[in-house]
Amino acid sequence: MKTPIRLLWLVSIPTALVVILTPFRLAQTQPKEPPKQPSVMQRKLGHSQKVLEALAKKDFKELDAAASGLIDCVKDLTWKINETEMYLVYTNDFLRRAEGLKKAARDKNIDAAALSYVDMTLTCVKCHQYLRGDDVRAEPAKPLATK
Repeated sequence: MKTPIRLLWLVSIPTALVVILTPFRLAQTQPKEPPKQPSVMQRKLGHSQKVLEALAKKDFKELDAAASGLIDCVKDLTWKINETEMYLVYTNDFLRRAEGLKKAARDKNIDAAALSYVDMTLTCVKCHQYLRGDDVRAEPAKPLATK
């Protein structure tokens, strides 16, 4: 009777060691990829969510920081994916709304901040609809007509 128990131990201990140590060995042999940086649109979404949270909490300091993050997104080189006149209009409108958020945060005006947030969000939706449309062309922007 002792032989089957010894045999069981002789088989199960090495098997357990292989099962336990294999993940460690695989982790050491596979090169680690550097973490991916979020895209400008992912960062914009994150800052927009922080704006909404700051509005809900009436946290003007966080609102100001999130609005600054949105403004920084517009300044990122990867923001400018299109040079049509309409894209520039949407970009400028978005920037004005984000600056309105900063001003409302400085003035501690929750109503103005909420209105800027809604207007900014509508601008995002309109711009994304425009970019998904068939009428978008990659051509240099024409200067806006001045009156």
